[in-house]
Amino acid sequence: MKRAPFRFASLVGVALGCAAVNSAADEDVDRLSPDFAALARQPMIPLPFPPKWVMAKSSQGTIEDVIAEFRKSTARQPDINYARRLFVRPDHEWLLAFVRWFRKLEVSLDMRYEEPIFDCDKYSRCFVAFADLLARKGGETRGSICVGWAIVFNDHDFAGIKAGISHSVVVVGTSDGFFIIEPQNGTIVPLADYPNRDAILAVNL
Repeated sequence: MKRAPFRFASLVGVALGCAAVNSAADEDVDRLSPDFAALARQPMIPLPFPPKWVMAKSSQGTIEDVIAEFRKSTARQPDINYARRLFVRPDHEWLLAFVRWFRKLEVSLDMRYEEPIFDCDKYSRCFVAFADLLARKGGETRGSICVGWAIVFNDHDFAGIKAGISHSVVVVGTSDGFFIIEPQNGTIVPLADYPNRDAILAVNL
């Protein structure tokens, strides 16, 4: 059976409208509601259908696991910033499918590097947000998946990004270990093989 295309509605407009409702009480406004009819008339952007979340092959992990992995794989452990102690480590095959989907998403949404509008840290945070959203949409209730973004100083060229600059990449802990992903082109490498692993400054989970 052919599946209907995944669609990206004007969620930003809805969010802004709802935020306006929440802020109205602070300004003593009787009632302020988003114009959902107008929002519904906004153009829809068809997106590639996302990979199905694989609950059975994912597992829970802890922040201590993340810290231990960086201690093992790097000469200098980066700052690791986190807001929770438990994570869900996705099935590695799901991650690979997600990376392929994200590359197609870039085409559909016309995502491209453009300083300072959509630079490397925005690419990385967008990757992280979509990964967590798809896991949640797939029924994951145990928590956020073990995916975050890292700030690194490129001592070496990697995935087409030149050495000598500060950069942002994605960090993911999966069923097969920890990986670094360049979200702009989908390059993925084990953390232990990442040429700039000793120059990671901070990881944000």
